[in-house]
Formats: sequence, C-alpha cells, structure tokens
Amino acid sequence: MTQLKFPKSLAAVLKSKHVTLFVAEHHAKAAVKAVFPAEAAKALNRALADAKAGPMGRVVSTHTTEGGLLKASVALLPKEVSRHNAPSRSHAIAACAGQLGLGSGDAAAVLHLERGEDYLAAANAIARSVPEVSYTTGGDKKKGKKKSKPKSDTLLILALDRKGMVIPASSEVETTTEATRWAAGLVDTPTADMDAAKFVAAAKKAVAGVAGVKTQVFVGKQLLEKGLGGIHAVGRTAVVEPRLLILDYKPSKKAQRTVAFVGKGVVYDTGGLNIKVGGNMAGMKCDMGGAAAVTGAFLALAKQKVPHRVICLVPLAENAIGPNSYRPDDILTMHSTKTVEINNTDAEGRLLLADGVSYAARVFKPEVVIDAATLTGAQLVATGKRHAAVVSNRGGLEALAVEAGLASGDLTHPLPFAPEFFQAEFKSEIADMKNSVKDRANAQSSCAGQFVYSHMADTDLPWLHVDLAGPAFPNRRATGFGVALLGELVRGLSPKHLKK
Repeated sequence: MTQLKFPKSLAAVLKSKHVTLFVAEHHAKAAVKAVFPAEAAKALNRALADAKAGPMGRVVSTHTTEGGLLKASVALLPKEVSRHNAPSRSHAIAACAGQLGLGSGDAAAVLHLERGEDYLAAANAIARSVPEVSYTTGGDKKKGKKKSKPKSDTLLILALDRKGMVIPASSEVETTTEATRWAAGLVDTPTADMDAAKFVAAAKKAVAGVAGVKTQVFVGKQLLEKGLGGIHAVGRTAVVEPRLLILDYKPSKKAQRTVAFVGKGVVYDTGGLNIKVGGNMAGMKCDMGGAAAVTGAFLALAKQKVPHRVICLVPLAENAIGPNSYRPDDILTMHSTKTVEINNTDAEGRLLLADGVSYAARVFKPEVVIDAATLTGAQLVATGKRHAAVVSNRGGLEALAVEAGLASGDLTHPLPFAPEFFQAEFKSEIADMKNSVKDRANAQSSCAGQFVYSHMADTDLPWLHVDLAGPAFPNRRATGFGVALLGELVRGLSPKHLKK
C-alpha cells in the first residue's frame, strides 16, 4: 500500500531513496541541475546527452550515494503533443511512472512544469501508477512462517515552476489524486469483495464525515416501488439484490447550480441469458467503472466544498444468471414510464442508466445531468483506449467536456448526437423501444447514448453522456478515469454551456 504525500520543499523530497524528475525534453538538463545534487546531476546529464523522449517519454536513471540518494531518474517528456492530446503530457508521465516501480519503497516524483495549471493532470498520472489494490502474497510460502503485514510505502509528489519555485498542491490536486486511486481500487477489486452491497458500504465509508453529504439507498423491491424497473430487472436474480445509491452534497451557502451524476454500476456482467462466450466474460468486474468514476468525483468535489449542489446516483446490479433472470422478449416498464422490449440481456447497462437519468431529471430537477459508463465495446473502436466518447444535446456542454479532458488528462472526443438518425435503431413492434440496435454498424456508441437520453428527452434538460469503456480499464488494471474529468467539468460549468 502506497501513500501519496505532497511535501512543501525540495529538501524533503531529496531524502527519498528514489527521486524521479518529470521534465520536458527541451529543458531537461537545466532542470536536472536545479533539482539534483551535483554528483547526481552530472551523471544524469551525461546519460541524457543523446537521449530522445519519443512520443511516450523515456526514462534515464543513474545511481549515486551523494546526499543519501540510491537512485535518481529523469523521465523525459515529449517536446510537443498533438491538438487532441493533453498539454500536460500526462500520457507520457503515466507511461514513464509505470516503468519506475514508484510504489515499491519510498520514492519521490518531482514535476518540472512549464504551466502551473498542468499540476492536477500530471499528479493524477503519477497517482495512477501506484494502484491501491493488490492480492499478491509476497511470494513467501514457507511452511509455518507467518505472513508479514503489508509494508506501507510513501510516494512524495512535488511540483516546480519554470524558475524552480515550489508550486503548492491545491485542494483540487490532493483530493482528485486520492479519489482517482480510490475509484480505481473499487474497479480492481473482484466482485466477490465488491458486490452491490459492498460498493454502497465503501461509498458510505468514504463520505462519512464530509460536511454537507447525505445518503439514501433503495434496495430490491423498493426499486419497483420507485418505478425503477430497469435496475431491478438486471439484478433481480443475483444473490445480492440490486440497489440505487444516492449521494447528495449541498454547500453551506445557497448552491450556484445543481448537477446530477449518474454512473453505471454493473458490478459483474455475465451477459445475462445472452451470455458472454469465448473468454469475453473475464474482466467484467470493470463494468462498474462509471459508478466508480461518478462516486470518486462526487467525493473529491464535496471535499473541495464546491459551491454547487452535486447529486450522485449510482444504480448497482450484478447481471447474473438464474431462474429469475430477465429474458429476451420480456417487456420492462422503466422509470420514464416507457416500455422496453428486451432483445439483448447483454445490453443491460443502458437500462440502469436510463432509470438513473430519468430519476435524476424528474425527482431532483437539476440544471444538468451527466452520466458515465463503461457502456459499449464500440467506444474503443470509435475513440480508442485513451479518449472517452462523449455525446450531448448541448454543443456548449460537449465543448466543455473536450476542454475538461485536455485540462484534466482524462481525454474525451465527441460523437454525433442525432436522435432522428439513431432512435429508429430501437424500433419495437410491441413496445416503445427495444434495448439493443438492429444495425450494429450504425454508430453503436451514439445509439447507446441515444437510448439513455430517450428516457429523459421530454424534460429537455442539458445532458452529457461519457462512454469510458476503454480508458477506464486498459491492460486489465483500472485507472480511475473520469474522476478528474468530471471534477473539471463541474468546476468549469457556467450558464453558457447549458444553452441550446
């Protein structure tokens, strides 16, 4: 277990056993001299003489005994990035940090930033390199030997400006990095240890003592009493009953505006009766990445005491198989009162989200509804493993999502919003709609977002959908993607973003 700390001086950092400097290629040598003691700086600059960062950065290391340092490293970052990439170069920081083993033993990361506003994205990239959850035993299985208590390591993160002056870590930086790692830990935890009930318990524990936060939970048949037929159907056959968690933060003064988050919380997805085959089920503990993202963002924003009311709705269910499974051909009545003919039980996340956004819009009447979900495999085809796909009924909100992605390092790219093209994909002969498209080659990710939106379209509220299937769980480890993005969105939100 690695703890993150943000010291206030370079002297505190240089006491660490392993110090890494993250720096742009074109001013690396000057930065090395400003940070490291003379012996280490000389050795590093010799190693840097012919080094080139490349598009994903490059690590150069040396060992020295001066000042007690055991290992000193420089992570060279690209000189330039493309216009669809974050100016912070957070992708390269994350790639380099992942090579360095910063979570094993005490270490320090020094960020030499050209722009102070890049601190959050850069620090968050480093935080992702030291995940909280591990089930490894340490490798010592000798008979009769007691298992040692896991060692707690410390990773210090410090930022310097172009002149070498310390940039203080803001509340946004500290709470976001903490919440990102916490959210990633939820996703990394196997479902046996993170079912719907345990997710609620973890969320309640995290917000306990945070001023202005109240919680509410509807479980099992209570969902039907509230008209949440989609959530109930998906999870009704699981051993642990489905539920809707509601977290509600109100600032001490009158809220400037009200924002509602909704996060897909399928704690495990077997595919239901349309069961996933061919090895496609492994890794489906990640299908609550949206739930983790919105809950983590809520936690960070509440701790930051944002001036807005933030409501977080987390529909939680295990899409299990059993005698009471919902079936293809079943017709569900949703919270919106619309009826849905099931033609694919593996298109279950949109049922949770549809109930969630409808409940958020009609009960709380916020000024904007933002949902986040590991919703479609097609998202990876459309925007890849680094950019979440966003769909919105407001151009300003879409533009803000792109800006927030560039600022936070949680990158996004817009997909079409065109109900007149996509709603017909869900045509049913017997109900208001089906839950899965008839043509999988017709903008699947946009269509999935359209299905969700159709359950709140009559409210005409501003809506943003974030499909983060790829960025949330690349390479079989969670990233906590979305926490920083949603935080940046809420902090930057203004009336102009909500206009038609």
